[in-house]
Amino acid sequence: MNTAQQSILRTIRRRLARSVVIKDAKAYEALYGQLQTAMTNAWDDAMREGIAAALDRLRDLGPGTFTKEDGAAILRVLEGSVGEDAIRAAMREPVINLTDALFRTGAEEVGQAAGVAISFMRPDLDALDVLKTGNLYWIGNSWNIKTQNKMAAILEDYFTEGMTREGLTQRFAEDFASLTERSRVYWEILADHTATKTREIGRVTGYERAGITHVQVRAHLDDRTTRICRHMHGRIIEVSKMRAQADAYLEAAGKRNEPAAKAAWTMHGADADLSGIPTSKLDKGTASPPYHFRCRTITVAYFGSGDSDLDRWTVAAYDREPLSRKDVGTLIERARSARWPHSKVMESHFRRKAGELGFPFLDEYNQSAVDLIRRGDRDVYISLRKGVLNATFVRPFIEQRKGKPGYIVTSVDLAENKITSHHWREKLETTGDEVPALKQPGRGIMKWLFG
Repeated sequence: MNTAQQSILRTIRRRLARSVVIKDAKAYEALYGQLQTAMTNAWDDAMREGIAAALDRLRDLGPGTFTKEDGAAILRVLEGSVGEDAIRAAMREPVINLTDALFRTGAEEVGQAAGVAISFMRPDLDALDVLKTGNLYWIGNSWNIKTQNKMAAILEDYFTEGMTREGLTQRFAEDFASLTERSRVYWEILADHTATKTREIGRVTGYERAGITHVQVRAHLDDRTTRICRHMHGRIIEVSKMRAQADAYLEAAGKRNEPAAKAAWTMHGADADLSGIPTSKLDKGTASPPYHFRCRTITVAYFGSGDSDLDRWTVAAYDREPLSRKDVGTLIERARSARWPHSKVMESHFRRKAGELGFPFLDEYNQSAVDLIRRGDRDVYISLRKGVLNATFVRPFIEQRKGKPGYIVTSVDLAENKITSHHWREKLETTGDEVPALKQPGRGIMKWLFG
C-alpha cells in the first residue's frame, strides 16, 4: 500500500470514528469501548511479540547462570516491543482517531442539549491537535512510569535467586504472561481516563460556542458513587474556570511537562473529602471531571435560577457555601411554621421512630419535632434531596432503647414548608441526601431573633 492509499485509509477510519458521534445515541460509551479495546489489544499483541523475542534471546545466550547483564539484554529486547516508541506506534492510529471523535462528541453533546450547532474555530482545532499528541505521549510514557520497573523487578528476581538460563524459559513465559494480564487493568484505566478527559475538554469548547457561562456537576449517584463525587455533585462551576484548567493542561501536555499537567488537572483519591470546601474556594485544578480515576461524573449546562430566598439558598447548598446569619434567621422563621403534611404521616413516623426518642405519646413526639426547630441549643444544617432543599435541626441525643450516642433531628422540606421526619440518627451524613448536610451559623440564633 503506497503513501496516498495509507492516507486515504486513515481518513476513512477517522470519519468512521466521527460518524459514531452522529449515529449512536450513546456515542461516548461506544467510543470509550473502542478506545479501551484498541489499547488493550495493542498491548496484548506487543507483549506477545516481546515475550517471543525475549525467549529467543534467552535461548541464544546458551547455558549458564542468569546474570545482571543478561537481564539488561532481555529488558532491551522487551523495550523493542513495548517500550515508549514501540507502544506509541502500536496505538497511534486508534488514539489519534478516537481522541478526535471523543472531543467532538463532548462538544456535540452540549450542542444537542442547548439546541445549537457547534462550529469549531481555529483555537479549538489547535487545542485538539495538542490533545491528540498529548494523549499519545502519556500512553508512550507508560514504559517509564509503569512497565519498565515491573519488568526489571522480575528480571532482578531471576538473578538474586541464582537461576540458570536453561531453567528459566518456562518461568519467564509464565511470569511475563501474568504481567501482561495484570497490565490490562492499567490500560483499561488509562483508556477510561483518556476518554473522560478528552470528552470533557470537548464539552468546554461546546459550552463556549453555545454561549453557556456556567455548568452544574452531575455525579452518577448509586452505591458505587465515590465520596469525592458526592461532594462535587450539584456544584455550579464557571465555564471560564474550566477553560483556564483545560488551557493549563493543554499547555503542559504540549511541553510534555508531566508535573504541570498533574497540577493543572488534579486527580483526587476516591475518598477525598471536599465537603467543607465551598465551590469558590476549590483549587484551580478542580473544575471539570474526571476528579479521580474511573470517574463517572459529568457536567451539564446551568441556566441559573430565580432570585427568591429559596432559590438563593438552594444555590448555596449546591455550592457548599454557608448562608449568612441573616439568611439563617429568615430560614428558621420560615421553618417555625412547618407542620406535618398529614396526621397519618406523623402517626406513621411516630410508630417507627418514637421509641428510640423515648416518647410514648403522639402529642409529645409532635411537640418535640416543633420545639427542636425553635430552640436555641441546636444546630441547623441544609441539604438537598431529589433537588429539594431541606433544613435539618439537630442536637446531640442518646438513643433511648440501647443508649447509643447520636443526634435527634427534625427535617423540614423548605419548598413545601412541611416536616418530613423527626427521629434519632447515629450519623449526620446520609446517602439519601444528594448534597450532604452542611452546617450553618445557626446555633443560638433563635434567642437573638425572638428574645
